[in-house]
Amino acid sequence: MYTLPITQAGETLSIHFVWHQSDREGAIPLLFQHGWPGNFLEVLPLIDELTSPSNPTSQAYHVVAPSLPGFVFSSCPQSPSFGVNDIAAVNHQLMQALGYDTYLAQGGDWGSIVVRIMGARYPAHCLGVHVNMLAAALPSFWTNPFHLIYLLVVWALFLQRGADSTLRRLKWWRSEESGYAEIQKTKPLTIAAALVDSPIGMLAWLYDKLHPLVDDDFVWSPEELITWSMMYLIPGTAGHALIYTNMRDDRVKEYAANLHLSPDVDFGVSCFPRDVYNIPRWWASASVSKNIVFWREHAKGGHFAALEKPRELIQDIRDFTSAVHPVRRTTLLSSGKLKK
Repeated sequence: MYTLPITQAGETLSIHFVWHQSDREGAIPLLFQHGWPGNFLEVLPLIDELTSPSNPTSQAYHVVAPSLPGFVFSSCPQSPSFGVNDIAAVNHQLMQALGYDTYLAQGGDWGSIVVRIMGARYPAHCLGVHVNMLAAALPSFWTNPFHLIYLLVVWALFLQRGADSTLRRLKWWRSEESGYAEIQKTKPLTIAAALVDSPIGMLAWLYDKLHPLVDDDFVWSPEELITWSMMYLIPGTAGHALIYTNMRDDRVKEYAANLHLSPDVDFGVSCFPRDVYNIPRWWASASVSKNIVFWREHAKGGHFAALEKPRELIQDIRDFTSAVHPVRRTTLLSSGKLKK
């Protein structure tokens, strides 16, 4: 683990990150970004197999996993306007500072938003984006009228009859489980003060979301719950709540335009059924990317794919890499030479 000072939006932050280089020839730089209520520990089940594949013919990676600003050992931004666009810029600067001019990016939860912004803002550098959670704005009536009409029909008719489990779960989450987000996006300092002051309160707040986000074949151990809670108590700041101010309408408009990827960036999606933000592929092709080169729907798994289904996620990352355009893949291979 390392820290590196990075200046963005007039602030110099100390950014914490995990960095494991592969000694395999042809390894590709890969940024892994966590979200809330997760942390950088999510990358641990992936590191060994990604950097030193058990099959010598499998693709290897140099893995970089930063902690979001304000999370764990990354310092908390002081400006209330510091948002996900700035986090994407911090991550890009980090990869450049480590010597990776081109790279792939993978993320879930807030990480999925951040890496999509990286692909949109730095298409000459972030050549491919893979996510295991996918949220998007409604399809535009002007560019994709049939997609929008179809979505509205599905939402209005079929969800009421129990059809389309993906959209039904999204609807359930937003109506029954999203109170935490409303509090954190409107009163982040108030809730953060209470949670940082109470270890049991923090554990209960996080577990309230950790429990329904995993599939029924995964059980949180007491040690994991305590450790993950400690990751939010250690910094003693409101960073974990402040990130939700990005959900305010004005902030969403600020970064939403940067979430549609250009055809020059390859896009891949892994859908796990117990996640709560998984839109159908036809919606994604209208609102996210016209260049979806990889799409896989799994039978089991939830929001924390790296922890719940590490083997499946690793295989998905490799299969996505194989689907990346050959020219871009060649560029990535040259960027991944071992750094001192």
